[in-house]
Amino acid sequence: MAFKERTKPKRLRVMELLSRRMNLSRDERNKFLYWVKGYKGEIQFDVLTQKLKCDCLILNDLFLKVNGKQFQIDTLIITAKGIYIYEVKNFEGTYYYEGTKMYSGRSRKEVYDPLDQVKHASTLLRQLMQQMGYSLSIKTVIVFMNQDFALYQAPMLEELILPGALKAHLAEVSEISGQLSQTQRKFAEEIKALHIEDVSLREVPYYEESSLKKGVICCECGTFIEEYTQSLYSVCPICHHKERIRDTVIRQFEEYKLLFPDQKITKAVLLKWSDGRLSANRIAYTLKQTYRAVGTGRWRYYE
Repeated sequence: MAFKERTKPKRLRVMELLSRRMNLSRDERNKFLYWVKGYKGEIQFDVLTQKLKCDCLILNDLFLKVNGKQFQIDTLIITAKGIYIYEVKNFEGTYYYEGTKMYSGRSRKEVYDPLDQVKHASTLLRQLMQQMGYSLSIKTVIVFMNQDFALYQAPMLEELILPGALKAHLAEVSEISGQLSQTQRKFAEEIKALHIEDVSLREVPYYEESSLKKGVICCECGTFIEEYTQSLYSVCPICHHKERIRDTVIRQFEEYKLLFPDQKITKAVLLKWSDGRLSANRIAYTLKQTYRAVGTGRWRYYE
């Protein structure tokens, strides 16, 4: 198990909901799919790092701040030999370098070079470590996860790990001998405590409740469940997934809370959000049993 697990970014969770409840523009959908692909690549990398046999601590998805500047590290692995900073990319297709710039082979447009990203992160991490009183060696690595990725005219740098070389690289890390020092373990604890939750919604399109489609979405296939039900279960007409109404109500609550964190959630709010597809009595019962009630009568809401 990782010392710090990876969680799905808030902006990705919001976009997953918006993609079902509103019409995204072409650019918005492409951005959403880019985030989905990137997160998928990170999860695939996590599966591989869990197999490391050396004494190490793995911290995933770190958001840190130093001297007023925020920076993000996809994966940080602390070994007896030093610290590895990984920038994980799930690029697909052909890319190439011209000089120090990286381009997409398909669009011929310049892309943000992951070498610059990981160098930026390592520079700021060194500054932060210095403020914390640590002096540990850092090695930066960019890993490309997608087997359908090709990179031409790349600089001959050991930081670049193409898909075909990833297995060998991780095997090398796995064979690092020695045990972590108390200093390294203490650093892991302290850097984990400095993690900042990334709750920003940058690049997420503007939305408001009135513009979003109401209803209950199947948690398996994403289809809107049109049938009203008073039973203990809801059944998707497309994939036939069966879900307890209690769990459906809780999902509705958490979806609404994610999209509108400043709004007070009442029985009436969830009834409207579900487009009347759920029983008012079931909603009221589940809210009472699951959440804390604030206020009384018509002013009662749940949190």
